[in-house]
Amino acid sequence: MLNATKRRLTTALPTLLVLVAAASGLKAALELKWSWTFEAAQWRDLGLAVLVVAASDGVLQLSFRALFGKPYMARYRAFVEFFRTQRAPEIVAAGLQAGGEELLFRGVLLEWLQTTAQWPAPAAVAAAAITFGAAHVIPRRPFLPFNFWAIWEGVLLGSVYVLSGSLAVVVILHILHDIVGFGLFAYQRRTGWLMT
Repeated sequence: MLNATKRRLTTALPTLLVLVAAASGLKAALELKWSWTFEAAQWRDLGLAVLVVAASDGVLQLSFRALFGKPYMARYRAFVEFFRTQRAPEIVAAGLQAGGEELLFRGVLLEWLQTTAQWPAPAAVAAAAITFGAAHVIPRRPFLPFNFWAIWEGVLLGSVYVLSGSLAVVVILHILHDIVGFGLFAYQRRTGWLMT
């Protein structure tokens, strides 16, 4: 669902506005607190998180490719093609939408589960990750591996939020991840790099 809105500027920007409005309203209604701190420690946290997420993406891609070979690569090509409508403005808008997603999934849901519902961090991270993954489902069979990938990404993003204590870190991380990822897809469509 949310992946589909990232394909066009006319859907990514309104979705961003809805996410920000919903998250802000829920934050106020639930009396949640968000930490926007970004000091030296958060720069370190962001740097480490970028490395961990990039390494995770690389390991997953190589593992799926090694385990499932051509069938997986056919699915990967279909996933890359799903975003064919993206140009630079859509890629940036998709990245910004990812930041809005963090306000809702980590800033509201994960924060509420931890502080109000008093769930232990691992359970709260898992619940928020499953919800995040479900919101990114593309209901087409070839995209099944990427639906699970979204859940794993939710685990990573939730863990970064819990460990850093800063919503700013996870917002910036997700924005960077999506802009770089969609930029890579555009490059792959143009050149065929790592597509076979």
